[in-house]
Amino acid sequence: MKTIKALLVAAMLFLPVAAFALEGEQQVEFTEALSSGNLKIVKKYFDEGVGVNDLYFAWSALQIAANKNQLGVVKFLVEKGADLNYVHPATKMSALHLAAFDGYAEVTKYLVSKGGDPNLKLRGGVSILRAVHDKGDEKMEKLLISLGAKDDGCKEEKCF
Repeated sequence: MKTIKALLVAAMLFLPVAAFALEGEQQVEFTEALSSGNLKIVKKYFDEGVGVNDLYFAWSALQIAANKNQLGVVKFLVEKGADLNYVHPATKMSALHLAAFDGYAEVTKYLVSKGGDPNLKLRGGVSILRAVHDKGDEKMEKLLISLGAKDDGCKEEKCF
């Protein structure tokens, strides 16, 4: 009897997580909405129980929106409590890194204003300043410096 009760309690604890997991077409629709800035669809999924820090192939919703310059969606996700400093396990890129690397100044400024750390290191210990410098984006480099970013990462020619 105790085993059955334990199994029922475990099932009740895990049911809410499983009930809101996106599969197939839902995941495609949601991630496309994040990428395209379709806030109506994004909000629909949140109303249905999607978690603000759920991951899609190890990318957060905030990273997906920031990577596509979707400031409205980024603001919505931050207001919902998105983890500003989550880094992808392979690239070590945060939402701020993704926005800065692609030159999205408004998203970058917003994320820093809300607590995004411009000094998190990319894979190999590389700073985002080095990455945008190596890319040749002087405007973003100046912006990041004004936002407190430091070029204190890997200084080697090849860092990873």
